[in-house]
Amino acid sequence: MKKIALLVVLALIGVFAWYYWETKPKPDQEVNLVKPVKASQHSAVFNKSVDSVLQAYYVLSETLVAWDSAKLAPATEKLQKELAGLKLQELQQDSALFTSALAHLKTVQNQTAAFGSANGLEAKRRTFHELSGNLYNLLHTVKYDASKVYLQECPMAFNDEETGNWISQTADIRNPYLGLHHPRYKSGMLQCGEVKDSLVFDQVQ
Repeated sequence: MKKIALLVVLALIGVFAWYYWETKPKPDQEVNLVKPVKASQHSAVFNKSVDSVLQAYYVLSETLVAWDSAKLAPATEKLQKELAGLKLQELQQDSALFTSALAHLKTVQNQTAAFGSANGLEAKRRTFHELSGNLYNLLHTVKYDASKVYLQECPMAFNDEETGNWISQTADIRNPYLGLHHPRYKSGMLQCGEVKDSLVFDQVQ
């Protein structure tokens, strides 16, 4: 009788062990851990105004990629408008940062105006190089963290030997200096360039 009871107990243990093993989540079935939400250190209003500037800049850059002279004027005006609406007021609590950001913004605005008045695509591209570097410096100064921004460089933007910089929302290269319709290279150098730097100011909430 004791042997029968022992066998029953062992059988029950075996059943429970089998059930536990079958119902336990397997490694490929386990739910991924939820990652912490990355929160911006800036307000939504600030980030939206910066994003509007970036989107206008990206349109201008793509217009250069396409060698589309007809669209340069409206693209330039759009960028000027968005720069004028940049919401830097919340940076005033840090006077040094606010002063530096205003100086960078003024430089970018002046270079955007110079871009608009420059004669010819090469002259515009040289101004675009300066504009891009200073816009990137502005983003770095204010620690813009709502999206990733890449600084990219073409090693042969001018005279096949001078570098030219631009910023992009992706790591993919679409060269605004050589572009799609270069008189010598056509579209063959569209992807000429490399990522030189990127902005990542992530904060975990």
